[in-house]
Amino acid sequence: MIIIVGAGLAGLSTAYHLSGVPYRLYEREQEVGGLCRSYQKDGFTFDYTGHLLHFRQPEIKALVEHLLAGQLQRHARKSFIYSHQTYTEYPFQVNTFGLPPEVVRECLLGFIETLTKPVTSSGPMQRSFKDWILDNLGEGMAKHFMVPFNEKLWKVSLDELTSDWVSWLVPKPELKDVVNGALGIKDKAFGYNPSFLYPASNGIKVLPESFLPGIRGVRNGMELMEVNTKRKRAVFRQRADGRVREEAYESLVSTIPIPELLKRCPDFPQQLKDAAEALRWVSVSNVNLAVAREQVSDKHWLYFPEPAYPFYRVGFPMNFSPALGRSGCSSMYVELSHRPTEQLSDEELITRSRQGLEQAGILKPDDELVVADVKNLHYAYVYFDQHRARAVPAIVAELERRGIYSIGRYGRWEHTSMEDAIGQGKRLAEQLRTWGAQAVPA
Repeated sequence: MIIIVGAGLAGLSTAYHLSGVPYRLYEREQEVGGLCRSYQKDGFTFDYTGHLLHFRQPEIKALVEHLLAGQLQRHARKSFIYSHQTYTEYPFQVNTFGLPPEVVRECLLGFIETLTKPVTSSGPMQRSFKDWILDNLGEGMAKHFMVPFNEKLWKVSLDELTSDWVSWLVPKPELKDVVNGALGIKDKAFGYNPSFLYPASNGIKVLPESFLPGIRGVRNGMELMEVNTKRKRAVFRQRADGRVREEAYESLVSTIPIPELLKRCPDFPQQLKDAAEALRWVSVSNVNLAVAREQVSDKHWLYFPEPAYPFYRVGFPMNFSPALGRSGCSSMYVELSHRPTEQLSDEELITRSRQGLEQAGILKPDDELVVADVKNLHYAYVYFDQHRARAVPAIVAELERRGIYSIGRYGRWEHTSMEDAIGQGKRLAEQLRTWGAQAVPA
């Protein structure tokens, strides 16, 4: 028997691909999806912050397009950065045209300097994120976007973060691209998501729900309480009535955050439990708003690097799909990060968000908010730091030695996309099926 903990995309994909192998899938919430969920409020559909589909793996792209056949629409990215009271296209490093001339000059000369100075010899786990930015993009781009934006998001100095996660998210451009971007010449799309797919209706929740017909039931409302890793027993509690269920397993697949899993493993080595407890992350307050005015923006999402604005990103769901809101209105999600132990009240978050949106000219003082709602994403983005580099491989190896496979964004403690989570579940399921077949006598 295989026990799967967590019905986010990684857990759902694992179950979906375990055809012919006995398993049980447990989820603490009443809905599947983890953070890949949507909810409705007063005629508007909001995701748990922005979730857009873009693919690098053909097999996962084919799977998702099969699961959501006829339900996806393709969009050409309309994403911008708002700084110096102007909009420039994302990504910043190849779109400085329109900024003040002295800013463009700093960015261009700083980038050119990176092409002539020696490359840092230290590896990505030794080199800080800030050093990576300076080495690859230069002092101008660091000053005017990369450092202020990322320190607003991460809530720590970028010297504390390693650079072993940035290569696919922040590609280094060629000199021609940077010069063209400074002159306003556009001859190609840039970045890992120049276009994206999104459901035509009902929000991103249709993706996790599309796995359910291929899964033999999900036990919702069941929270993992304890795992005896030596006896291979997992204890779950029904959140509705407190009833307890104990399950024996041969393999356990966990998609919950590593610190939460190890808290529930009393017989796990204390040194590794302490290491898990010391892992760091940043939380996000997701402020969802709807306003009684059409087309408050024609963009998909915006980045705000300047400290004058409390949020780091704002998106507009009804520009992904008009079906996500009411006629004559606009909807938006506003993202403000905070340390896990520090959080403002919902009222203060809504007030600050509105003030910032008015300051940016997106909202008007007389705009009527018809929805103002806040979701706190306690685990949002994990820190890649020196401690993570040492701790996570040791923790994952010891878990696997005990028949526990920790996958997904928080199970691997990494930066992964929805595609990556689905792919990890698929690959693990295929391994477990192979091992199970090998264990059966001929």
